[in-house]
Parts: sequence; structure tokens; C-alpha cells
Amino acid sequence: MYLPRSNGVRISCDVMYQGHRLAVLENEQLAVTLLLDQGGSIVEFRYKPLDIDVMYRAPWGMRTWGNWVPTTSNPRGNWIDHYPGGWQVIFPAGSTASTYKGAEQGMHGEASLMAWEYEVILDTPDEVALLMRVETQRLPFRMERELRLKRGSGALQIRETVENVSPVEVHCMWGQHPALGEPFLGPEMELHLPPCRITRSAGGEDLPGRVVPGTSGEWPFLLGRDGQPVDLRQMPPREQLAADMFFAAELEEGWVAACNPQLGLGFGMSWPLEVWPHLWIWQEFGGTTGAPWFGRAYTMGIEPFSSIPGSELPGLTGAIANGTATLFTPFEKKSITFNAVAFAYEGNLQRITPDGNVQWQDGGEDL
Repeated sequence: MYLPRSNGVRISCDVMYQGHRLAVLENEQLAVTLLLDQGGSIVEFRYKPLDIDVMYRAPWGMRTWGNWVPTTSNPRGNWIDHYPGGWQVIFPAGSTASTYKGAEQGMHGEASLMAWEYEVILDTPDEVALLMRVETQRLPFRMERELRLKRGSGALQIRETVENVSPVEVHCMWGQHPALGEPFLGPEMELHLPPCRITRSAGGEDLPGRVVPGTSGEWPFLLGRDGQPVDLRQMPPREQLAADMFFAAELEEGWVAACNPQLGLGFGMSWPLEVWPHLWIWQEFGGTTGAPWFGRAYTMGIEPFSSIPGSELPGLTGAIANGTATLFTPFEKKSITFNAVAFAYEGNLQRITPDGNVQWQDGGEDL
């Protein structure tokens, strides 16, 4: 891409694709592309030394607003109809559609379908920063998202701030939805988590999942449908169709990493548990042969979250019922700073630190 500066860290918000405004942040290690007109979604997180984008791309491509009109409304909401893959902010509701205080929330809420205002607040060869803003329409929240990239770093730092702009208490669900795809995702991939408790959701009994629905245990083993333990660190082979949804809780630390030893590449995130105590793990390995995937999806989401959906009630309503929804008092503001990092993987990963550094079991550390 032609930019005024030819080296160091660069940023541009002048790119258009299919009528969409794009923002591009890049340095020697990363190229990150965002859809400013559709939730600020990160649709590219490319590790430049290997020229591999770790993000998933939906089989239908990018359905931008205006170039595709649904023939009927979807009771779940518009989210999946316009899902391009990649990484979305999920706010102020997650999972399935629900109604809260008279406000209907479709699947995964409002923020990831809205156009965000933006401003480049730092643009130097050593560091760039992009500030985005949006105000949700059905629930009274304002969100800011600040993304920073430094020279030579494989880590993207993100700071999100949410403010209740009303004089009443309001609940929400708040999290991230990065979905990984091929060629990074494959049967050779390994999933790394800190010690935690893992639960397979109670739904999806009719799908060819690997794990018995509703099963819980200590990471990484759960009871498989064949009666044998399943090691969730390992991905199934491509020909073994599967669809599972997992929720991790009681995490010892807030981090997750997906690593492909064959490619020598890893991707991970770290975040503070006091804001996001849960991790959702969505695995769609061709197991859904009906709508919307029809067997075409091969992806895994690793999703830090404030809340988990209820087993009996949907979406935000269920999270309120099970006590995991986040409560904002009148005019309250909350912030979180977290990191996403791509790195060369050589084995023996120990953890990803709160500031986004990768630590290895031999004591070494990648910045």
C-alpha cells in the first residue's frame, strides 16, 4: 500500500473497499485492517514475516451494507447475515437474541454492525494510534476503542472504554470475537490456556460435536461422545466434522494462545480477568450442515468475555439470570486494556503476559 511514510509504523484511514472505509495499521511484524463502517471489525491480522493472515474469512465473502438485501428479517438478528469473518467487538449483548428493558437485541448485539467515528490520534514512525467511537441505539451506552501499534512489535494494544450515558442502571455483555481460519487453523494447531474449568454448552445435541453436551471438567480433557476423553488442546482432522461451543471459567490468568508448529506461527491474547473472567471457544469444523454454514465453515473463535449465556434463557437475559452480566450504574464508565499478538512459534510456550509478551518455558521472552 502506498503511504506517505515508507518505513516504521504506518496508518491510513483513506482506503475504500466495496464502499467501506478501511483503516490499516502496519509495521515490520503486522498488518491489521479494520472495517470502520461495520463495527470496526478486524478483517486482517497478518504476520508479515510469514505472510499469513490468522483471521477467518466467511465463505460468502464480505456482505457490505447496501449490496445485499435479505428477503426476510432474521429472528436472530442481522449479525450472521453480514458476518465477514475476522474479529468483532461484541457489545452490549452476546450469543442469541433477547429482550432487555424493552430493547430487542439481536445476536451479538449492536456495536459490531454500526459505523464507528474515528480519529488518528498518533502518527509517528515509532507508534501509531487510532481512536474509534460509537453510541449504541437500543441500549444507552457509548464505547471508545483505542488501538496502538509500535515499531517492531508483534502486539496490537487495545483499550476499550464503555460509558452508561443514562441515569438508570443497565446491564450488558461485553467481549471479543476473533475467529481463526485456514491456513493458520488446521489439525496441527495446538490450543494453550492457563489452568481453568471448561464446560461444553448444553445445546447442539443434534450436531456432530466431539464432546458430550453439558459436560464440565478441568482443562484440557472432557468426555467425548465416544466415551473416551478428548484433549481439547488438539484440533480434529479436517475430515472429522465437528461443532462445539465451550466456556472456560475460573481461569488462573487471562490469556489464550493458538499455535501452529508446522507453520511456526502463534496468535494469542491477554486481558485482565476482573473485567472479562470468561473465555468462549467456538469450534465450527464443518459440523453445521444446515444454515448458515452448510458445512462450509472451518473456524475457531477464542473469545474473552464478561459473561456467559444462560442455559435456559437467551442472550443478555440469560446472563443477567445466571449472574454473569456486567452492571453499569447511572453514568458509570469502565475501561479495559488488552493485547493481541502474533509471533514465531518454536515450542514450549508458557504464557502470554498481561502486557502482551510471549514467555517460553526456558525463561525466554518475545517482545
